[in-house]
Amino acid sequence: FDRPHIDKIHEWERKTAEKRLNEICDKHLDGCPSYVRHIAMGDPAVEILKLAEKEEVDMVVMASHGRKGHFHFGSVAERVVKNASVPVITVPISSRN
Repeated sequence: FDRPHIDKIHEWERKTAEKRLNEICDKHLDGCPSYVRHIAMGDPAVEILKLAEKEEVDMVVMASHGRKGHFHFGSVAERVVKNASVPVITVPISSRN
């Protein structure tokens, strides 16, 4: 693939992610007083940590796919919990959600 083709793919990915993020936020966060919608490309844990620092957030809340309260080794949530400078709340989600 050439650079223009890759750029078009990235733009399509960004637009698709933005649409899905808006759907999720509108459905589940309606009435929530304060949250940040942000889309980034790169390593998820690194991007979450960078955004938390940049925005000077008080807390990070994120979903976890861990089983029985344990994280899978190398998971995004585990890396954020271990490296965040603010409290991190992980919300377990089931495979049915």
